Amino acid sequence: MNLDLSFGGQPCGSLESLAVQVQAGPDGIAEEWRCILRVAASTAAALEQQLAQLEILRGTEGSLSLAAGGGVVRTLATADCRQGPRLMLVSARDDGPGQALNRRAVVLVFTALRQDALQAVQQHTLTLSAEGRAGQPSRLLVRGRALLRRGENPAAHEATLLPALPARHRRVRCSLTRDTAQPALEYECEDEEVFTALPAGVDDGHYVSALIQDEQGRIQRVTSGFFTGLGALAQARALQPAAPAVLAAAVRENPFSRRVDCEFRELLHEDDALGGTEAVTFTTTRRLVDHPVLGVGQPSWRQEVGAAFTEIVQEGVAVGRDRHVSPPPCRFAADIVERRVQYSVPLAHLPADRRFVTNWRFVSRTRAETVATPPEKP
Repeated sequence: MNLDLSFGGQPCGSLESLAVQVQAGPDGIAEEWRCILRVAASTAAALEQQLAQLEILRGTEGSLSLAAGGGVVRTLATADCRQGPRLMLVSARDDGPGQALNRRAVVLVFTALRQDALQAVQQHTLTLSAEGRAGQPSRLLVRGRALLRRGENPAAHEATLLPALPARHRRVRCSLTRDTAQPALEYECEDEEVFTALPAGVDDGHYVSALIQDEQGRIQRVTSGFFTGLGALAQARALQPAAPAVLAAAVRENPFSRRVDCEFRELLHEDDALGGTEAVTFTTTRRLVDHPVLGVGQPSWRQEVGAAFTEIVQEGVAVGRDRHVSPPPCRFAADIVERRVQYSVPLAHLPADRRFVTNWRFVSRTRAETVATPPEKP
């Protein structure tokens, strides 16, 4: 029984041997057919003509078919391959005595990259790199490569293959390489973390708020920055403080680039207190009754009467600038049992740090045990 080989719909001849190798590689599943067939002719010229026809097919692509006894036993169609089948090698050798009979042994090598005809994306690989530098926002770098089905347009799959933008990030760079011969799509996207989401109508921008002390010793808050986009002017106006506290306001708008630069100076309200301290003490108490031992070697019996409770003492002192400072509110006002507030007499000869002094002491007693928390600044 003869094995007849056809390539691209044209018969090539009967095979003497066939070796098929299938191997998985980085670009997919590669399949190779190595065929040895005998070419014979009545004359030497006819033999050379058959060899020349095989040589013309080198580098071309077409479907492979192997038939035996009138039936097809193996095929490799172009529809099942991303690349090929392609005839890569045509090598004829003369075995010596066969030259007088006008016969040659010809080696044909076909290569192909198989594909899944039902899937548009055959393979998709990507790498994700996270980069963080001091003083700069963290960045994510995504590099990927997707192999597509034969005949696919890489541009049609960009929306589904490109990585989605992570939450609280913005895309600062994206480069694409489309290969229609493979076909394949390579991309590289760089995303930068943002601390807060940009307001509506603002494409980019930032602002900085700083506290400074002027020549008169007053504390000022200086807010400066820029915004770009359709809503840039409205966002800059939203940063402007209330009218009574504004010392200076400057807003510069460039309608061509849609950029707005702003700077505001605000006078902060001076604190009435020169200084102060506060301490909070938590004392948890249990009522226990130790009963006497009833006999030698018997364990003692301790009984707890009622539930444990916590007594909180909140006390502190504050010094005012030109008047007495009000004490802070009691932290456990619902359970307060004692409240004492003392204001000093503001005598004129006293120094500033002893003239307006406020002392307070709050005692609270809870009905259950309370977890101790650190005191707050008065």
